[in-house]
Order: sequence, then C-alpha cells, then structure tokens
Amino acid sequence: MKRTVSILLASALLLSLASCGPKGESSDPQGSQSSSQSQAEAVFTTLKEPTYPEFPQFPQQPEDGPDADWDSYYNAYDEYYSAVMELRSGGIPEGTRFALSDFAAKSTPLALAGQEGKNAAYSPASLWAALAMLVPCAQGDSQAQLLSALGVAGQRELTDQVGRLWKGLYTNDGVSSLILSNSVWLNDAQEGDYVQSTLDTLGRDYFAGVYTTPMGTAGANQAITDWISKETGGLIGGDGPVVETTPDTLLLLASSLYYKAAWLEPFDASQTQAGDFTTAAGNTVSADFMHASKAGSFLKRDGYQAAALETQLGEMFFVLPEEGTAPETLLNDPNFLSSLSSGAADVQYGTVEWSVPKFDLSADLDLMNTLKSLGITDLLDGDKADLSGLTSLDAYLNQAQQMPRVSVNEEGVEAAAVTILGMGAGAPPDETCIMDLNRPFLFVLRSQGVTLFVGVVNEV
Repeated sequence: MKRTVSILLASALLLSLASCGPKGESSDPQGSQSSSQSQAEAVFTTLKEPTYPEFPQFPQQPEDGPDADWDSYYNAYDEYYSAVMELRSGGIPEGTRFALSDFAAKSTPLALAGQEGKNAAYSPASLWAALAMLVPCAQGDSQAQLLSALGVAGQRELTDQVGRLWKGLYTNDGVSSLILSNSVWLNDAQEGDYVQSTLDTLGRDYFAGVYTTPMGTAGANQAITDWISKETGGLIGGDGPVVETTPDTLLLLASSLYYKAAWLEPFDASQTQAGDFTTAAGNTVSADFMHASKAGSFLKRDGYQAAALETQLGEMFFVLPEEGTAPETLLNDPNFLSSLSSGAADVQYGTVEWSVPKFDLSADLDLMNTLKSLGITDLLDGDKADLSGLTSLDAYLNQAQQMPRVSVNEEGVEAAAVTILGMGAGAPPDETCIMDLNRPFLFVLRSQGVTLFVGVVNEV
C-alpha cells in the first residue's frame, strides 16, 4: 500500500507526506513534548529546531517635549538600518523576483478558481516555498516538474534562491514581522525509512524544524496545529485542529507565512464610519469604512482603477473594478499582477480619497488541481511519483491545502497563510482618484517586490 504525503499552507504553510507501505501501529514516542491541552495533548519529539539570525530591534522613539533626544534616536535608527541591510545580504536577486512573479501570475487564477462570489485569499509565496521543500525529496521527472513549475533551472540554484528569499524577507524587529517558517513532521512508526541527508538539507537550507509524531492520532494533529498557531501569531489554528493525519501519513511538510505591519500613515479611527457595501450577490450590508485623503500614486485603466497604501514592510494594492466586472476576471490576464506597480508608465500622481471597509477574511483552498495545471502530475500519481530522495518507501502526494487569513484595520495589516502538502505513505497633487471600496474588490500585498497575498473581498 502506498504511503501519502500532504502539503498544508497556513499562510501559514504546511506540507504533509504519507507513504505507501503497510499501516503501522502508533504509540506516543519516548521523550515526547506537550505544547497544548486545548483539544488533545500534543505529542511529538523534536529532532531539530531551526536557527534564526538575531534580528536588529527597531529603536524606540523619544517622547515629544523639550528634552527629547532625537539625535540619539536618529543615530540608533542608522545603526538599525545598516544592520538590517547587512542581514539581507544584498536583497532578493532579480531572477528570484521574476520566478516568483511568474509563479504568482500563473498560479493565482488557478488557486482562486471556483471561489467566485466568495471572499478568498491565496499566498503564492507560501505555495512556492512549500513546493521548494519538496524538490530535494523528489528525483527524476517528479523533481523536474517541480523545478519547471517554480521557474528554477536546478536544485542548487533553488537552494540559493530559497536562502536569499528567506533572508530578504525575514523581519522580526519588535514592531513588524514577516516570517517564513518551515517544519518537517515524520511518522515515528517509519523513523528508519527516511533519508537523513535530505532531512539535514531541509533543516540547514530551508530553515525547517524536524519533528516525529504518531501520525493518525489526536496528539499528532494537535502538535501540528499548535506549530501553525504559534508561527502565525494565533491567526490560524487557534480554534482547534486544522489538519487530520492518518497512520499512512509518511511525512508532513509545513510552511507558514506570517505578516504584520502598520500603515506608514495609519487611518484615524475617529473617521471610521458605518456605510453600505454591495456584495457580489447584490445584497447591501453595513460595514465600518476607514476614511482618509492621502497624496499618492494611482492607476486608472480600462476596466479598473488601483492605488496602494504603504506599510512598514511594503505596500498593499487595492483594485476596484468597474461596476459589473467581477474582480476575479482581472486575474485571468497573465500580465495583470506584474502591471500593478507604482513605477508603471501610466501611473498618475495626486490625491487618493480612500474609503476602505475593515475586513477579516479567511479561506481553505484545495490546491491539488492547481498543482496539476502547473504541470506537477507525477507526484500525484502513486505509480509515477519518485520521492526516493526522501524515503525508501513508495510514496506520493495526496493533499495540497492552503489556509490563508488576512485582517485589515486602521492600524495596519496582519496576515498569515499555511500550505500543507501531504503524501500518503512624486509631483504636486493635481489629480484625484476616488477609491471607494463599497463593492467587490481585489487586494495584493507585497514586500520587497514579492507578492505575498492576493485576495478578493466579495462581502464584508
């Protein structure tokens, strides 16, 4: 019997693998740890914890007044900025940005297919990172299909790109957070059937923690859920188990993406007022709208207009289609996402009148058809899958799931995604743009030029 492998993206991102061998009886491993008692006792053993670099802490601004020492603050900020630039090691290479941009353009309409009329969100960066973790596990055509979908020539190049992407995005300065976290969960009943060198690679090059757990038990499900909850700031997994393993689950690769950042110019909460929002179904509902008038850039194009709000870690584009146009249809243009840029040739500068509903949306996406459409087919076929880089057992990918969540309010943006892969076995303002988001709209959240989240708000 084939074992299975799964991917869970909880933006947080989670990957799960299951093997194809005979079912084994599970029991609590020796030296197991408990991290939660909320649903069941979490049961796991830690083999390796990832080592994150120490991130510089953002200096605290002095209190306003005659004794405020702004000179010291500016000196401390200069030191903070220099330390961040050193950690980033030159930033994210253009080749990596291009690969991620192309992946986002191809995968987003596939991932959001079938979600028309609903609130939905998707993290292309989270899925890309999760699939990257599968590359050292796969061999032959299985690996070649993964590399092609990721837009990378080979495993060595991918390893370099993953490392530079992680360091280019990683932020944990006490004020803002952007953290890509990976973990590998092994079935303790099959502990001797894994390739140690591959586990070492995932731990060293992909910043992954490695754990064993008795798959198919409530304790295993809770342990993985607790990891997701911790890595996503409680946005995902705080209400109970979000993954269900079986005794045939060979491996679960979990990759999470957590983002929290304030607006550069926060909305004034006193200006937030109730207003009407027309849903995709044509119903009128009441929502709390944030209001502001800001100088900035915007795009007015055939079929839609767009403008961005800056955060401490990047920017969030909001796209308002013309009335009668569903937001999802814009994503069918392969150039749409890359064309959303403050540096576009047709950008205009002026005053943006913002009216943005507060929202908190989540989704649960099955990405198996997305993987097939991206050309990743052999890994999903029990007769063709080659995961010999990971295990001596026959195994295939039987689950690819993402659970993103995005929350927007006056202060800023908080977002998370989990992806689970499972295997069994300018110029002075002179123009005005009215961004009254009182009907279905799109948003695109970026940092360092990387598309982290794409979402559709059809109801509030």
